[in-house]
Amino acid sequence: MDGSYAVEDRVLMSTIGRSIPSPSAHVLVAASDDRAVVHARPIQARSTIHAAGHHSPTPAGPAAFPTSKRWSWLADTYWYVPTANLPAILYNASSGESTLVSDQTVFHIEGYSKGYFWGKAVTQLGSTSASTSSMLGSVTPEGQVLLTFTLTSTNSSPSVTQGFGKMTKRFGQWTMENQMFTSPTEKLQIGHWAYMVQTRPGMPSWVSLPAVGESVPAFLSQ
Repeated sequence: MDGSYAVEDRVLMSTIGRSIPSPSAHVLVAASDDRAVVHARPIQARSTIHAAGHHSPTPAGPAAFPTSKRWSWLADTYWYVPTANLPAILYNASSGESTLVSDQTVFHIEGYSKGYFWGKAVTQLGSTSASTSSMLGSVTPEGQVLLTFTLTSTNSSPSVTQGFGKMTKRFGQWTMENQMFTSPTEKLQIGHWAYMVQTRPGMPSWVSLPAVGESVPAFLSQ
């Protein structure tokens, strides 16, 4: 490194807190007869700087891409609908009438493997009796969710409802931002979206679920 470049570095450091000269030139200050003499010189080319021993930082390695292991913690978790997201829509395709109803749905994700999860879901609309479905879902490494609920009954064929969603952080915690509609072939359809959140023993929601007033274990036992 030649001496003039070292002076140039020092002068640049000394400009901190003061107005910065035009980026088209470096400024050198020298003392001459007790007066400041200002000399301007074009900025050195990047190749010259490198040659002088000034190297750019080594580029960071490729960003780590998420994998399905990211969501392995979903196994044996419980999810419910908070009060703010309880309203669902009940739509009568024959009459065209729609009504808002309360929809509390609780998931117990029993297992998880390589981006797939399964378990049980219990739903209660308004004051009607709760219904139980088996649940099968998938979640991509990026957090996109696909859900299938199968309601079986001895009196009818299995009824399948599909939904989709996304793992979304709200207020510092993971939520399952879900949307679903019952089968479009049915005259009476139910649509619902919610930021479903986790619950666990020791939380108020575990003891008393919004809209139904039952504990999670009691609600899932139906």
